Amino acid sequence: MFPFCLNAKTISDAWFQIIYNIFDNSYTQKIQKGSFEKEQYRLQYPGLAVFIEHPEQDIVPVIPPALGIPSPTTMEYIEDYFANYLMNPELAENETYKYASRVHHPMPKGGTQLERVIETLKETPLTNQAIVEIGSPEDHDVCIGNDGKLDPPCLRLLDFKAIPNGEDLILTVSCYFRSWDLWAGFPTNLGGIELLKNYVAEEAGLKSGPMYAYSSGGHIYGYQEEIARIRTFKSLKSK
Repeated sequence: MFPFCLNAKTISDAWFQIIYNIFDNSYTQKIQKGSFEKEQYRLQYPGLAVFIEHPEQDIVPVIPPALGIPSPTTMEYIEDYFANYLMNPELAENETYKYASRVHHPMPKGGTQLERVIETLKETPLTNQAIVEIGSPEDHDVCIGNDGKLDPPCLRLLDFKAIPNGEDLILTVSCYFRSWDLWAGFPTNLGGIELLKNYVAEEAGLKSGPMYAYSSGGHIYGYQEEIARIRTFKSLKSK
């Protein structure tokens, strides 16, 4: 099956396009392992590639009030996600990892993984080595979720790259999710990653630019299908 590819102006624009098109470009996956195991189904894209031109604008999806459904996220939640899940590596009791514990992983020669990336971008901005690894091979054995089951990180990597644009160098970020809740996770994740990109750009002396996002497991859950159809004005399935 072909991947679904789109160009979007903003995160909110990308979110709507993805939700609108998922009903005609997805397959139904019975969940055998992972969140809602044997309880739910997913409508899942076979592949997803997204380019967002202005990720700093219009981050939170807008829901018309007349529809009577909540927005999947808020700016306050995104800012908290950035501060606590991407920038604070301290783990809570019984927490085996969070993205921040990988982003700020201590390096053998000192500093953290993110600090090393920022140093690399400062010294050699036109590099292909400014990558933050979130996933690791050990995740198959050590990443246990709150339900006691294996739950490897959905986000696997963040790839920062400076691209020439006239006299400026524009910092982009590419992210890859092995599995991705597109209704609620997509805008929160990308909003937080946008704030992280802005931080890296400022620290490295670069201008913040576009964003690229990829997933081979982008989906909405069965329990989200009705509200997704309401938001996109797609007819509800007859029961």
